[in-house]
Amino acid sequence: MDTSSHDRELSALTGHIALVTGGRRGIGRAIMCRLAAHGAAVVFTCVDTSEDFVSETLEILRKAGAAHGLIEADLADGASRSDLVDRASSLFGPPDIIVNNAALGDVHQAPPSGVTLGQRRTMFEVNLHAPVDLIQQALPMMKDKGWGRIVNLLSDSIHQQPVPYLAPAGTVHGLTAYGASKAALERFTLGLAAELHGTGVHINGLYPHKVAVTESQSARAVAGMRAQPQAAESLETMAEAAYQLVTGSFTGLSTSSRAFLHSLQQSVRSLDGRTVVGDATTVPDL
Repeated sequence: MDTSSHDRELSALTGHIALVTGGRRGIGRAIMCRLAAHGAAVVFTCVDTSEDFVSETLEILRKAGAAHGLIEADLADGASRSDLVDRASSLFGPPDIIVNNAALGDVHQAPPSGVTLGQRRTMFEVNLHAPVDLIQQALPMMKDKGWGRIVNLLSDSIHQQPVPYLAPAGTVHGLTAYGASKAALERFTLGLAAELHGTGVHINGLYPHKVAVTESQSARAVAGMRAQPQAAESLETMAEAAYQLVTGSFTGLSTSSRAFLHSLQQSVRSLDGRTVVGDATTVPDL
């Protein structure tokens, strides 16, 4: 890519506004930084500004020179999220990119035979109802503009893992309720994409091939990935896939990042969009 083409790509999202839920760390932060690197103004949510990684994330965005904002919202609470898009709009204007990244999922959840009604309700509030609410709040403005991009973060756990399991049985069984909530979001994603055909608003579902390596994973989780390195992928891989979905014309996809990037024959770049760091087959340094 020549210098002028590269410069144009780094401004590809100038004038666009992205709302990223749960952007203080991990996949959400990586995607947000990548969108900001290409010119988007970014707003992210957290439950409390005193949470871990919030100040660090704000500093990363500040040093990058990105237009950015932060909103406190408890996505498990319908009242707390009822005006979230309006609050985001007050910062830079109506968001035309939404990345529904925030999720509640604990690998130590009870197995399907024992998960409680309270656990199920809270999980579905965060993982299904919150994304749907935010999308419905933003859709009128996106449709009026004739352009919108929505990326819903899904999970490989929507599929029952075949035997032999790659993880301990208790971990696999404990992901059942989480996987069910993400499967519901996948179904909504595909149905909404069909409804919005021809409006200029594109919606897709994206998930890691298996596990994305984040800064907050336990030593046990990292040890497991070292034993199965092909199951792990970098945050740059997820961010690259999300960027391609946002800047492309794809809609109605439910895809893993690796499969999507491989189909595009797309290299993976750093979070600032400037350096090629691998491709869809690259295994992260663990």
